[in-house]
Amino acid sequence: MATQTSIATSNAFIGTQTISTKIYNYGYYPLIKGDKAPVSTLNKDLFISLQHFFDLQQPLVLVFYSGILANHSSLGALSDLQLKVQEGGGNLLIITNDASRGFKKRISQLNNLTVFFDLDGEIAEQFGLFDYTNPLSNWLSGIDDVSASLPALYVIAPDREIVFQHVDYQFNFFTGEKLSKVIVDQLVDAVNTLSTSYTHLSVWRNQLVS
Repeated sequence: MATQTSIATSNAFIGTQTISTKIYNYGYYPLIKGDKAPVSTLNKDLFISLQHFFDLQQPLVLVFYSGILANHSSLGALSDLQLKVQEGGGNLLIITNDASRGFKKRISQLNNLTVFFDLDGEIAEQFGLFDYTNPLSNWLSGIDDVSASLPALYVIAPDREIVFQHVDYQFNFFTGEKLSKVIVDQLVDAVNTLSTSYTHLSVWRNQLVS
């Protein structure tokens, strides 16, 4: 198995995957660079959806944090990543199905991460990271949670276009206290580039109006 990034994938490839490729990816087809992100509901009680963040006209980073093989110490690195994303003019949200006491305790200690719980996998399914008819527990020994989803990172533009993705098929991105520097640098570069583009666009629009 290998880790998928946005470097060597294309939309055209999705419909032509071989049987071996389907097995390689557990039969999952996550959204990739160039796809449009869904307007998922994040909190039904508070009527919060991804559209609220797209309307801010800032890059949006979605972190799908799966409890599979995850080390909660990695949340400290996500806290640092959030600061980098904010410095680049973006926002970072964590989507997780991990409702464990350890996870919640670590989040409360950090107190600066925005977390939305996706206990039924609805948001992950919209991004192609979960399939209730094909649970990861069918593929991975020792995984009993049928709601487990693939860990992933996305950078999304305000127009909902995905400009960067990293899908962690090996489940090793959140296993340590530090995150992969290569992936983090690529993500931050995508955020900075996107933020600069929208800043220039905003200035251009203001000049037309004035």
